[in-house]
This record gives sequence, structure tokens and C-alpha cells, in this order.
Amino acid sequence: MILIFDLDDTLYKENEFVKSGFKAVSRYLHLKFKLNEKKIFLQLLRILKKNGRGKIFDILCFQLKLKKNFLVKKLVQVYRTHEPKISLNKDVIKILKFYSEFSKYIITDGNYLVQKKKIKFLKIEKYFKKIYYTNYYGIKYNKPSLFCFNKIKKKEKVNWNELVYIGDNPKKDFLNCNKKKILTIRLMKGEFKNLRVSKHYDAKYKIKKLSMLKKKLNLNHRVLNDSLKKIQICKSRK
Repeated sequence: MILIFDLDDTLYKENEFVKSGFKAVSRYLHLKFKLNEKKIFLQLLRILKKNGRGKIFDILCFQLKLKKNFLVKKLVQVYRTHEPKISLNKDVIKILKFYSEFSKYIITDGNYLVQKKKIKFLKIEKYFKKIYYTNYYGIKYNKPSLFCFNKIKKKEKVNWNELVYIGDNPKKDFLNCNKKKILTIRLMKGEFKNLRVSKHYDAKYKIKKLSMLKKKLNLNHRVLNDSLKKIQICKSRK
């Protein structure tokens, strides 16, 4: 059994990163234009709630009557390069340690440098065999692409049904994984926790918190994995 985790809203609350980034942007605008830092932060939250992601800083500059030619790019830079104040969900480390004998991976979409910074500040790289940043290979390899899943499958020399994937976004996380019979588990947290989708897009199992993962994973996976290891050790000694 190979465990594969999503990052945002699976191992930590992505909203923490967003708020941290907004505070950095608000601080920059305060220092640059003497604007009220707290008001800018609250304004950014309102824009996000009303319009979603995509053009937040464009809208902010328009509302503040600031020339956005160069400023939007600068605000994006400030947001992406700031030192985030983020923390792991409470039960993450316990789960990672519980499955310490299993190979574990992360597959994460998003800006390569931003995602790397998140991993750095969460201090979790040591728990994983490898972290795959899909944007490093190209946007076309973002989920639902199985490109990075296939890399793990080949690296571990296992079948598709020996992979377990834990994510939170049914819009992209599970569709192609389900087609390959990867065991999919949806964490009902974050932005998509109330989103209803067809069974083809949804995970096989749903959990409200990561600590419930133990109940969903069949113990036979562990027995099988241990048995295979013993066989491989015996073969290597011959």
C-alpha cells in the first residue's frame, strides 16, 4: 500500500496561507502608499468572498484607484514570496507517524515556488519519500492528470490498486484515480467540503478528519505489504 496525499486543505488549512498572504500585501500597501493596513486586509477578504480567486489584486487596485500596470504584478509577487504563517492540521503528524513503515508521497498543484515554500514552513518533507510538484512538469500535468501518480507507480513497482490517494477537491482529485481503481479518500474540509458531485468525481470513501483514515484502510494492506517485504529480503539473501 502506497499513501499519496494532496497538500492544500488536506494537510493544512489553505485559508491560513491566503490570509497570511493578504496580510503581507496589506503591509506592503501600507508602507508604499500609507494606506490603512487593517482596512486593506478586510477589503481583500471581502473581494475573495464575493469574486473568488483570479483577479483579486486587479479589483483591489481598481477600488483603491491605484494604477495597476505594474502594481498587480508586484502584489502577486509579494503574496507568493511572503513567509507564510501556516500550520499542519492537528492530526497530521500522528497519522504520518502511524504509517511510518509505508511509502508516502505528496502530489500538489499550484505555483511551484509557492508550494515549495509551503512545504518548507510546514516542515514535513522528512515524512515523505518524495514530493511531486505538478507545475514543475507543466500545467497540463496538474490533477486530474495521472502523470505524477504514474511516476509513483513505476517508482514503487506496484499496481494501480495498491495506491491510496487522500485529497479534498472532487472537481479534479478523484475522477481519473477512480478509473484506475486507486483507492480514493476525500477529506471533508476546506473550500469544497459541502460540494456535491456525481459518484464518478467523488472519492470512494469520505472522512471528516484525517485521524479517521485508519478506519477506512483495510489492515490487510499492512499484512500484504509486510509479507512482500519479507519475500524481497529473502530473495536478496539468496
